[in-house]
Amino acid sequence: MVVYQNLIRWFLLGVLSFMLVAGKLAFAGQSPEQVGAMLKAMADPAGAPFFPVVMQILQVLTWALHMLFVWTSVGGLIYAIYGFTRKEENHQRLARAMLELSKVSVSLAIVLGVAPLLFYQVIYDPLWYASANLSAFWYIMFIVFVLIGYYLIWFAYFSRQKSQMSTLFSIGGLIFLLLVGFIIHVVNYQALFPEKWVEWYTSGGTTMNHSGWNIYAFNPLRYLSLLVFPSVAVTGVFMMLYAWYFGKREDFEKDYVEFVARLGTKLAIFGGAGWIVFHILHILTLPSDWNAKGSIFTLLSVLGLLLVAGMVFIAQKNPIKMAIPSLVAGVVATLLLAVFREYLRVASTARFGYSIYDYKLNLEWLSPLLFFGTTATGLILYAYAWWMAYQAGRRPKGQVYEASEAEHHLGDVSVFIVVLWAIVFVGTGLIIIIKNYT
Repeated sequence: MVVYQNLIRWFLLGVLSFMLVAGKLAFAGQSPEQVGAMLKAMADPAGAPFFPVVMQILQVLTWALHMLFVWTSVGGLIYAIYGFTRKEENHQRLARAMLELSKVSVSLAIVLGVAPLLFYQVIYDPLWYASANLSAFWYIMFIVFVLIGYYLIWFAYFSRQKSQMSTLFSIGGLIFLLLVGFIIHVVNYQALFPEKWVEWYTSGGTTMNHSGWNIYAFNPLRYLSLLVFPSVAVTGVFMMLYAWYFGKREDFEKDYVEFVARLGTKLAIFGGAGWIVFHILHILTLPSDWNAKGSIFTLLSVLGLLLVAGMVFIAQKNPIKMAIPSLVAGVVATLLLAVFREYLRVASTARFGYSIYDYKLNLEWLSPLLFFGTTATGLILYAYAWWMAYQAGRRPKGQVYEASEAEHHLGDVSVFIVVLWAIVFVGTGLIIIIKNYT
């Protein structure tokens, strides 16, 4: 009896050993053709509802806009923490202003972050969903961490008159925002290596990693070049704009305005220098088989950052006068960076014969028309709101801005367009419901 038990044990041990060895051999690596076939098999069989190149362009544009507020969220907190530790009134006053900037920027970053994510999910669904499932726990917790960080920033804002308490809340908010950035970085970075997904998920054929707790790929150089240093540089440029905008108000002292402008220039130079260095270092870490290091898009991204650095360096003599040119240079650099980031996705999948331009096209005109109509409506509405806010904000505190007749007409047009959009939006929904149930 004992002999039989031992034989069975040795037999099972042999089977297990065979499975482990066979698993390692089976998942040791996939050929480019196999990876390409896997990506195509994972793509949505329904195809794309609109032309992929259009969604790609919209993804680049909306990501750039989203990142602007991500950077001012993080950068505003970084300076607020520093400013609250200083005793000078100018630092304390500016720290409160930057804290408010961060508070508003987080809400805008959340709202504007939806659009690029949706475009990404539609045309790069194998990349996004595979990577998100590999680190699913972190991806789900990202929403929780955003909420915690946002609440901490609000607590910091409410306690802004008590610098020590506000500093503690600001530090907490910054930690959670950086953690959120880390998670999004990981999910996006892992998506660039489809040839490693099976190996990561199975640990080389030995197990099934379905807990979602694992982090498989993290590039600190990419993280610093896309989040940390841009936040400092962009917030510096914002300070220059802050001085340019409020400098004409009678209730803003000249010495405070000049202090903000010069400090903003210093931050922009420091952050811009780090941005360039770590962006180049990130480029050097790109895999050689991507053929991306010498690409025109890579070169343009570096030139864009050099343009910002040069503009800010010139701005040292007159930062208020150079605020708008620095803003324009920053917008150009951000767009070029967004194009470069998108190019990396194309380069990382092209080696496997996979392209979003080969995606099955299943045109659905109603959704794109509704999207573009909503965008146009929003631009008209917000153009009016932003213009009125711009005019009112340049008046001293307590002074009421009297709108012109043309501005009143623009307000009426904005209200009419919003009502018209609501009718079309609800009407479209009713038409679809009737078609589906009749």
